Amino acid sequence: MQKVGKLDTKMNGQSIQPVSSSAQITEMTAVQDHTKRNNTTRKQEVKASVQELASRAASRVKAVAAEKMTPPNSAYQFEVSWRGFSGDNARQTSLLKAISPSALPQIFKNAFTVPILLDIIKCVATFFVEEMDLAVNYGENITRVPRFDTLIMFLSSSDNADLVKIWDEVFDNEATPIEYAKKLDNLHTKYCPKR
Repeated sequence: MQKVGKLDTKMNGQSIQPVSSSAQITEMTAVQDHTKRNNTTRKQEVKASVQELASRAASRVKAVAAEKMTPPNSAYQFEVSWRGFSGDNARQTSLLKAISPSALPQIFKNAFTVPILLDIIKCVATFFVEEMDLAVNYGENITRVPRFDTLIMFLSSSDNADLVKIWDEVFDNEATPIEYAKKLDNLHTKYCPKR
């Protein structure tokens, strides 16, 4: 770099002129405006991306709900499918709804386990408000599975606490219509006898 006077500088043979402070401020303002526009554009793109993801998720839930599930004929078939849908509440709900509530005692016979019992109760709790009649029918028919009383009697304290919590938060609700409230009161003594 060579100096060619006070205001003129050369670099690689090119002349460089000093810039006034007002020009620098104008340039900085232009850069800030460009940055603000880019940030606004990025926020809009992220918002559109989130909306697109939500839309795809809603479409997936609708597709899963519309998907025809084949009802299992045995506890083994149920458990294999149920575990396969682990983490996918919509599919687990579809699987459960593919089974007539009155078929539960026949399907589970003597192969009912505590984890499956609790999972089914949690699943039924998810659609209780929207489909109260169906949910109560599942609740009643689960109690008809031959091993139900034994499972309830030997629930661990933490499993019992989970069941009581679900019962209190979902099924024992003041907004429940009276015809279901009576049935649920009867079921309450079966599901939560340790209270």
